[in-house]
Amino acid sequence: MKLDNTMIIVANLGELKEYHVQKHEAIVGNDLKISYALELHHAMDYIDAHKKMQDVVSDSAGRFGNSIGEEHNLENERKKRTIEDVANDINAIIEKEKPKQLFLAFPQELNAQLLEALSAETKNVLTKNIASDLVKTNKEKLLSYFE
Repeated sequence: MKLDNTMIIVANLGELKEYHVQKHEAIVGNDLKISYALELHHAMDYIDAHKKMQDVVSDSAGRFGNSIGEEHNLENERKKRTIEDVANDINAIIEKEKPKQLFLAFPQELNAQLLEALSAETKNVLTKNIASDLVKTNKEKLLSYFE
């Protein structure tokens, strides 16, 4: 697999990590050995996604007046906004870094929504998309998910 100028982005509603694939060459005996390693280039947190709903909707008198349906709608709106934030950040990274290919991992239940929110430029370089939450995956193992 050719990985020159490849970027890996793993994200969920709480955080995003951008890795650049680094190529390492070594001569072993008479053979050229090529290996790849990931370098964390950028990481960000989405703080609003970590807040509990009662912290967002509570007033000084408590949670009076908020029905379950209203809270559900607020939760859906928060997810939608966070997905848009993640997509905008990915789009900005791609526009700035201009990789040849992008490998992306985002949780299955929200993956389609994220893909819809990505720009055409980002979709053009998106080579592999994994519908899984790999944010906490060790970077030494991360590349193997995309092979």
